[in-house]
This record gives sequence, structure tokens and C-alpha cells, in this order.
Amino acid sequence: MSYQIVRREQFSESTFLWDVAAPDVAGAAKPGQFVMLRLREGGERIPLTIADFDRDAGTITLVVQAVGRTTREMMRDYAAGDTFLDFAGPLGLESEVEDWGHVVVVGGGLGVAPIFPQLRAFSQAGNRTTAIAGFRREGLVFWEDEFGPYSDDLIVCTDDGSYGRAGFVTAALDEVLRAGGVDRIVAVGPLPMMRACAEVSRPYDVPTVVSLNAIMVDGTGMCGSCRVTVGGEVRFACVDGPEFDAHQVSFDELMARQARFRSQENTANGAYEHVCNLERTLIEDGKRNYKKIKALQPTATPMPERPADERSTNFEEVNLGYSISDAIAEAERCIQCKKPTCIAGCPVSIDIPRFIRHVLLRDVDTALDVIRESNAFPSICGRVCPQERQCEAQCIIGRKIEPVAIGRLERFVGDHGRASPNGVDAAVNGGRVAIVGSGPGGLACAADLARRGNSVTIYEALHVAGGVLSYGIPAFRLPRRIIAREIQHLLDLGVTIETNKVVGKTFTVPQLLDGMGFDAVFIATGAGYPWFLGIEGENAGRVYSANEFLTRVNLMGGDRFPYEDTPVSIGDKVVVIGAGNTAMDCLRVARRLGAADVHCTYRRTQEEAPARIEELRHAIEEGVQFHWLRSPLAIHTDDAGNVSGMRCQAMTLGPEDDSGRRRPVPLEGEIQEIECDTVIYALGTRANPIIAQTTPALETHRGGYITASEETQATSMRGVFAGGDIVTGGATVILAMGAGRRAAAAIDRYLEDRVWPPREAGDAEPARSDGCARCGRALDDQGDYLCCAGAPLSWSCQGCGKRSEGFAFPFGLCPACGSASLVLDDSAPAAPEDAAAVEAVRQAFAIELGGESFYRHGAQETTDPQVKELFQQLAAMEREHTDTLARRYHLDPPTVDPPRLEAVALYANGPAEAATGDPEALLRLAIQLETRARDWFQERCSSLVEGTPAWTLYRELQAEEEEHVTLIETELRRWLAGKPGLLASSGPSADTPSE
Repeated sequence: MSYQIVRREQFSESTFLWDVAAPDVAGAAKPGQFVMLRLREGGERIPLTIADFDRDAGTITLVVQAVGRTTREMMRDYAAGDTFLDFAGPLGLESEVEDWGHVVVVGGGLGVAPIFPQLRAFSQAGNRTTAIAGFRREGLVFWEDEFGPYSDDLIVCTDDGSYGRAGFVTAALDEVLRAGGVDRIVAVGPLPMMRACAEVSRPYDVPTVVSLNAIMVDGTGMCGSCRVTVGGEVRFACVDGPEFDAHQVSFDELMARQARFRSQENTANGAYEHVCNLERTLIEDGKRNYKKIKALQPTATPMPERPADERSTNFEEVNLGYSISDAIAEAERCIQCKKPTCIAGCPVSIDIPRFIRHVLLRDVDTALDVIRESNAFPSICGRVCPQERQCEAQCIIGRKIEPVAIGRLERFVGDHGRASPNGVDAAVNGGRVAIVGSGPGGLACAADLARRGNSVTIYEALHVAGGVLSYGIPAFRLPRRIIAREIQHLLDLGVTIETNKVVGKTFTVPQLLDGMGFDAVFIATGAGYPWFLGIEGENAGRVYSANEFLTRVNLMGGDRFPYEDTPVSIGDKVVVIGAGNTAMDCLRVARRLGAADVHCTYRRTQEEAPARIEELRHAIEEGVQFHWLRSPLAIHTDDAGNVSGMRCQAMTLGPEDDSGRRRPVPLEGEIQEIECDTVIYALGTRANPIIAQTTPALETHRGGYITASEETQATSMRGVFAGGDIVTGGATVILAMGAGRRAAAAIDRYLEDRVWPPREAGDAEPARSDGCARCGRALDDQGDYLCCAGAPLSWSCQGCGKRSEGFAFPFGLCPACGSASLVLDDSAPAAPEDAAAVEAVRQAFAIELGGESFYRHGAQETTDPQVKELFQQLAAMEREHTDTLARRYHLDPPTVDPPRLEAVALYANGPAEAATGDPEALLRLAIQLETRARDWFQERCSSLVEGTPAWTLYRELQAEEEEHVTLIETELRRWLAGKPGLLASSGPSADTPSE
């Protein structure tokens, strides 16, 4: 989408006006707000304060002074009728407009036009107004006539005395203050002018407000560049401002930080014409010249890599990808096992063996179709997902040799396969869905919804789609062409992507549902609000958040400055705080930008570093120096406010904390000083508050994250779903995609039923006229029809005579004496020929209930967080089984109490320690119980007629229990080795200050 200049007016040789057609922005604009503008690909993203707005005409007025490269280009190369690329807003909070009494507005230079809408609003609110407008000389004066009708007193100043009152605006302001009766001052202009106004008004104790929009980079609260200290607290101008109490603002800090790119910009300005000609010629015009494991290769086929000394000097992709021969050789290592466990390790459940099978058959196109049944973005996920902790960790051959390199094969198929024409299902529900955020969660949700025939629109705050994929991951890990190609696949499905739309500012979530006609909204904004430590010196000029640093390079081409417009300033010695994947990206980008010494500090050891092993290895190979067990205490600055070093506290690992990890403990008296001139914070991110602030009905928790159902991603607000990092905190690309897929499925059900909250995947659909003739419930498409409605789960023990209702635990044993001689109540309302099948269903149902109850009780009793989370997820799996049985065979689950762990351990001959919640004993008991259930179902199968409903049911449950056995055995091995569980969720970075 592009934006048109509908009117242009030149005020002087350096000042001009644009009226821009932007109905969305004009409809939401308020006095004091600003917009972000970008002219073209490779252009700089700059903030401009809104000088006026016309809601009826749908236009925004900008008055601009040409002082830098971009603003000079705007004045010289753009005329009325021309279009430019990006226009996002309105951003920031509106001005506080009340009947204050006597309000003085002061505009200096660039600040004269932005002060106009505030002057008008103050006048219309009943205030007495005094307007002071300052210019360097007479030829630069503009808008005197516009200011007049809204000013009780208008004072025009010129520095050289050529027009109006001679002197600076501060002298005029001082005269007005001496006369008395001033209740409020609003000043907009260059930082030195606003600082001077603050000092003039301070002795009079008159509230003074200044606008800090000029310090923005992205304008949406993502990068942290606009942080400012106000009253001793760090605030973000783009979200908390741009207006602040001038008497509380640290102008010294702001002016020091604003100067960080000055030398680069001056150099670029000096050679601007020459650079433009070369850029147009060279860039824009392009004018330039089934086997046994013992038979397998024991190690994975290596991934070709660019040499470290070469790659550390450029942004070309490091991992070069498999050739067809490499891919086939690696596919040969997959034994095509009958009961693959790798699928369970994939958050989006790709049918991994099937796609590898097609690679073996040299049918890469069909392999791609298989992957895209579950994952629309294989080239992306094959590059950035932590397969070593997911699908590959579940690979069966990995128990004896290196697992199949599933991620490398996925990447190969995504890069080389040709997808079949997009198949979009006929619109059953035909709903309109808005998705907020174009990161991995939003893209995955959009793909699934579009395939089902829904109309989908994605709203992205930035000017490029992709979210963290575009701004957070460097090109040497994820080339931009790969992102563009995968997003094009989405566009081909009919999805609409609108960039520069800041939901919560341009329009709100309630407006999407009420005024804009969407049936549902999925919020996938991620968690892009950066963390800082709050230590001395962190607001110096060359102290970046990882988001700002990576955004300047990945999204805005800072590595190509001055041939692209956005600078990024680093010195020779860079320190990155943190050791996750984002930290590795920052370290390696700094090397590529020319830093001679690049250091990483992390308060734990290398073994605890959250980064992928491959990323850590690449950083070491590229010359990064690591300082393990070091925690920053302060950032040193010189007299000019520049970074000169960092003081670190030496640490050691103490006892385990609540998370099960050994907590860093300071070593008293051991301090390390690191010489540096740039510091980058890579400590994770937190929830951006923009949407929550404008959506009061949306429930949030811990730090502003949105509360959503784990099963459906439904929020507290009807029709609104949320998923990914904005719900869970910082996690991985593939986990966000999994949330997006769950949300898409739940949205589809919601659009069909229009029931809130939406039913979960296993819940029975509303009854239809073609339901069961016996009980009226909806019929399930799975297998032959069999109704067990009304069949009670009542038991009699032939050993002790105990009668009970509910589950038989553990897995078919009497809850009183442990005997296996149980007899079901025979009051099932089934025909004689169905009696055996009904009994089989009831037995299976009771055993599944027992399994769920055992895991729920075990999760309550254990103190180990990893085992607790595993048991909670296993309980959820068992609940899925019982829900399936209830839906398919029309059973009503009874309300039952969890079994006592000591009884389960005793009757199952399990370890007695399980009764105390001992983690290892619980895991071993779980394996024992799941094995018993598997064997029980297998034994029943052998006594039934193959193909009957009961036989089919037991075969299905036998396979599920076998999968559980394998899963828990894997979890036990990893737990004993001190490694994280495969099913553990990824929360905030281990290095966030909240730890």
C-alpha cells in the first residue's frame, strides 16, 4: 500500500507542507500525536508530529523543515500527487486538554506547526491562550494567519530581529511569566529550545510540558530507543508520551544520546548527491556485471557452512543447505518406524515420516505438500526452530546414534519443493477475521483460516510483514528472500496484509469487531517491549536494546548506511548482555559491522546458556569472547556521556531455585572490568501495553500478558483470541505457530457455533437433527456407530465385594483391595449383539479416566516443576482421549476424586517413593502404569474379532499408550541427565530481570 500527497505548499527555502491522504490515521488523530513515515524501500523511518488533521477529508497535515537527508529528499523529490511507501499512526498519547485557565504554547522552528492543533484545542476548551512562535528570520515565518484566530495574544519572534519581536522565544516566555497568571506551558521544538523553556519556567513553578517525538525509531514501543529518564524513572516516549513534565526530563541524557549518529549523518549529507546517483544506478536500476539402526550412518549428514573468517565479514547466509544428494543420504537414515514419536515433538504436528518418505522417493514436491498440511512456512522453520529440543529429540534412532536431521530436511524441502496450487476449502462459515501482528503466530493462524475459506486481514504496525522474523533474525540466519517467499504463499491464499496499522492506536480491537465488521480477532503482537537492568549508565548513547540494534540492521538496512538511510553506531569494543539466541544474533551482527572485540557476559555457565548449540558454536568460531558467570553492575561513561566500560560481578552457581535451576550467587569482592564503547541488552522482552491499554475488557496477567485458554487461545473478550509471546512471554517461532494453529481451529468452531467461550477440539458439537436415534447426540464420523449413553461406570469387586463408580485404578484394579477381578454393572442400554462392544467401551473409558486422575494428582504432589508440567500435559492428553470416547460413544464422564498415590504405587507394585511425590519414582510409576495399560489393551484385542468397533477402539488406545510409554521414558532420561523436558513450555528468557 502507498500513500498520496494530496497537497504540497512551500513556506520557505527549507520549510514545506504536505497533506497526506490517510483516512485511518486522520480518523484517530488527536492533538500532540505523531506519525512514522518512510519514503521508499531502504528509506529511513522518521517521526513527524501531526500539524493538523481533517477527519472529513481523511487527511493529515505535516509541516516539515528540511534538515536531514530524508526531509531534504521529501522537499526536493516529492510533489502533490506523488506517493510514498509507509505512513503509520497516530502514535503516542494525546495532549491533556482541559480548561486550565491561561495556557502558553511555545513553538520553535520545527515545533511551530505541531503546536497548532494543541493551541486550537486549548482555545476551544475555553482557555485564555498565548502563542509564542519563534523563527530564525523573517523569510522562515509561516502560519501567522492560522494561529491568530485561536490566540488571545500572538508573539512572533525572530532570532535576528528581522520580524516581530527580536530574540529567542525564551525571552518572550519570561516576559509573559513575569506578568503572572500563567497556569500551563506547552513547548515543542528542538531539544535545546525545550530545555531552555523548562529552565525559564522552573523558578515560577508553572507546569511545563514538552514533546519528545523527535527521539523515536519505530514509534510503537518495540525498540526502546526513545527511552527517557523522567523524574528518575525510565519512560518510553512513543508509548508513555511523547509529552512529559519538562521539569522532570533529563535533557543532558537525551542530548548526549541524540548525538550518537551525528558524525555519520554529517558524512552522509556531505556526499548525498554522489551516493544518490550511485544508488540509483547500481541498486535501483541494477546496472552491474528401512533399515536396522546398526546399518545406518551413525552421524547426521553435515550441513555445509560458510567459513568463519569469510562469513564474519558479511551478512550472507551461514548455513548453506543440503544438496539433493545430501538430503537423500540423510533421509536414508530415517527407518520409517511404525510408531514414530517425532510427530509428538513437533508443536504443529507435521507428519515427519511421511514427508521424509517422499524425499526418499525423490518426490520433493509431494514432500512439501505433506509439510504444508501442518506448517505453511517450512523454509523458515527449517532454519530457526530448535529441532534438537523438539522433533529430533524424540527420534527413535536418537537413543543409540545421532537422530535424523529433520530440521535440515524440512529446510531442503521448503527451499526446493514446488507447492501444489493453493487449495482453499469452500467457505462453510465464511467469516471475516482480523489478525493483529504478522509474526509467526499471526501468519500460521492466517494460513489455516484462509485454507478453510475465511476472509483474513492481517494488520502490522511496522512497514514490513513478518514480525520478529523480519526485524529480529539476521539475514545470515534467515535471508529476507525466504521470508518474502513464504509470505507470498500466504498472499496467494487470499490473505490481505495491511502494514503501518497500529492496532490500539490507528483503531482498536473493539472497533475491529464493532465498526469494521470482523467476526473474530486474533492478537499475535508478540512481546516486544525490551528489558533493561536499571543499572548506572544504561541510558548512554551507545547502549541499545537488542530490538533496536537488530531492527536498525535487519529491518532498516543499517549495515548498508549511508547507501541506505538508517545509521547504526558501534565502536570497536562491543559487549552483549545475555546468552540466548537473540544475544548470539547481536554478537554476530556486531562482528559483521566491524567491531574488533565482541564480548558476551552471562551470569551462568555455558551449559546453562539458552542459545542453541549451533548458534553458540558459530559465535565462538567467529571470534566472540565469552565471560561466563559475570553479571553487570554498572556501565561507565566518560565526560561526554559516551560508554567507556562495564563493571561486572563474578558469580557462582548456588542451590536450585523454584525453577529447578541453580541460581547465580555473587562472589564477594570479585569484580571484572571490561573495556567497551557499546553495550547491547539481550535480556528478553515483555508485553507491549498498547492493546491492553485500549481494550479494557481484555484480561491480562503478570506483566501485562494477555490471559488466554491453552486449548483454544480464547480470551476474556467475546470473539477475541490471542496467542504466542503476548500470552506466554518470549518463546520460539514454532511454539507461536502452534498457538496460531490452535486459535485458527477454535475460531473456525466459534464461527460455526457462535457460542462463547468456544468449544474445545474434543467437545461435542451442538446436536443436529441427524443425530443419534437413541440419545439425540451428534454422530461422530470415526468408525461404526455405537451408542453407550446411559451405561453407568459401576463396578463390583469379586475379591472384596467393594462397589465403586468412576475409574478403575490403577488400570483395571479395585480401589479397595487392588484385585483385578472387577465386574461391570450390566445395565447398558444396548442390543444383545452390541453388549461386548459396549462393555469394551466402558472399560476403556474407566481406564482413561484413571490415567487422567493419576496424572492430575501426581502433578499436585510433586515439587519438581519439570515433572509437574509433564504430568499436567499428560493429564491433558488423557482428557483428550476421554473426550474422544465421550463424543464418539455418547458417554457422560462421572465426577471422581483423584486416586491416592500410595494406593496406586502399592497395587501396581510401583516404587513406594511415588506416594511422596518423588520425581524419579513418579516417572517410573507412570511408565509402569502406561505399560500395564498398553498390555491390557493389547490382550483385549487378541480376544476380539478384527475389524469390530471394540477391536478398532482397543487398537487405537494401545497405540496411544505405547506413545505415552516412549514419551515418558524419554522424559525420564532427560530428567536424570539434568536436561529440560521435551514438553516443557518456553517462557521468558532465563536472563530477564524478573527471574
